[in-house]
Amino acid sequence: MYKPFLSLRFFRSRFLTLAAFLSTMFGVAMLFIVQSVMGGYMSQLKTNIRGQEAHLRIIGYGPLGVKNLLDIEEAVKKVPHVRETAPFIERLAVYRSGVSIKPVTLVGIDPVLQAKVSDFSSYLLRPGELEEILRKHHAGPTAVDMPLAIDDVHALVGDKDRLPLSDGELRQFFDLEWRIEILEKYRPLLVKEFPVPPAGIIVGVQSILDRQLMLGQILTVVTLSPDTGGEISERFLVTGAINTGDFQIDSGSLFADVQKVRNLLNRDIDELDNPYRYQGIRIALDEDTIDVQNVAKLEKVRDEVAYAIASAGSHLSVETWPQIRANLLKAVSIEKLLVYFIVLILIIFTGSMILLMLTLTVIEKTRDVGVLMSLGATPWGVTQIFLFNGLLVSLFGTGLGLALGYAFSANINEIHDLIYSVSGVELFPAKIYQMDRIPVHFNRLDILWCTLPPVVVGLLASAIPATWAPRRDPISSIQYE
Repeated sequence: MYKPFLSLRFFRSRFLTLAAFLSTMFGVAMLFIVQSVMGGYMSQLKTNIRGQEAHLRIIGYGPLGVKNLLDIEEAVKKVPHVRETAPFIERLAVYRSGVSIKPVTLVGIDPVLQAKVSDFSSYLLRPGELEEILRKHHAGPTAVDMPLAIDDVHALVGDKDRLPLSDGELRQFFDLEWRIEILEKYRPLLVKEFPVPPAGIIVGVQSILDRQLMLGQILTVVTLSPDTGGEISERFLVTGAINTGDFQIDSGSLFADVQKVRNLLNRDIDELDNPYRYQGIRIALDEDTIDVQNVAKLEKVRDEVAYAIASAGSHLSVETWPQIRANLLKAVSIEKLLVYFIVLILIIFTGSMILLMLTLTVIEKTRDVGVLMSLGATPWGVTQIFLFNGLLVSLFGTGLGLALGYAFSANINEIHDLIYSVSGVELFPAKIYQMDRIPVHFNRLDILWCTLPPVVVGLLASAIPATWAPRRDPISSIQYE
């Protein structure tokens, strides 16, 4: 019983113990925050990729390399586990609206099919939802509080009770009736000029909130012909907004009907000699029959799809969803590991603090150790006193560090917003990280790797002075003093 009692007395007796305890706590907290934010970034990145893409993607060689769409889709749908396909076109472009010109990505999709292969129907805002957001944040001419506005959009889209848009709601954004209604409601002066409104286009919610674009606004989208390189321009009417959580898409993508974009880009060819072309096809698998998180199974289906396409006479590339941004995912994973080891140096520093604390304690308590051993304490018993002392510092510091790290990580966006409101400094620029909020993810394995190193380092740092303590000569210490 004397071992825990003496360890606790030694634990409370020195200021250096408090310093070692605090350094352990803040080191663990920093390690936990870094792991949770980097893990959140990786998790959100995968969620964005998976939500925007399908399980598999067919890409043609060249700008519009997918021909004979119906034959390819028929061959692909015969492959086991394939549930649905959706053609798409993506093209770099610029839009002109008044005096403003901005580079964008023009995306051609079939909204109903796209919703069946991705989370498109969950990302798209209903007209009433968008109007509610705009009433709240566009109430006056003042600048929009973007973090607050984005939080409101995320809360709306992420509501568990919110249902994805139905097929009818998805088609509405490109229907003539809706375009006429939008133009009459938001741009009544243009109704006479455009008795038949231009084709509808869906823009990112960031562009709407920033007032770069508005509902009912008419854009001129300019791109280059994939065949001649000449300029192609077309007018579009803004009819809706989408929120994916990916800043690049939410601020720089325009979604139009795939047939409209197809006709626009294929206007320089003869349909009889060269059938209409697409950029690629997204493929959704049946998640009830295959584990889509299993990379090996995904790659097996990918190979079967590639074989089916080749058998149909087409030579196209097939990718799984992790391969679409494989380099980015690998880079983030390596960066997470590097940052972990860099912050781990702080934990090693806390170990040196524990070593110094216990060494000074051993020197100070040499007479006490001599008295204990004269009363019958064994060398191993004395060693245990100091081992337990170092372990106490490690365990308490680690526990409070985890709690501090969790509290900080859970409220990191609120802390960021406070710093931004006071200083105007944006610590997590969406334009750089492609996410409008700081993502956080708590993983059990990450928590384990935040807990083990400080405890192990603390125990190892305690071992040296703990084994040295019973070997010191108490007589020499008394004589010296």
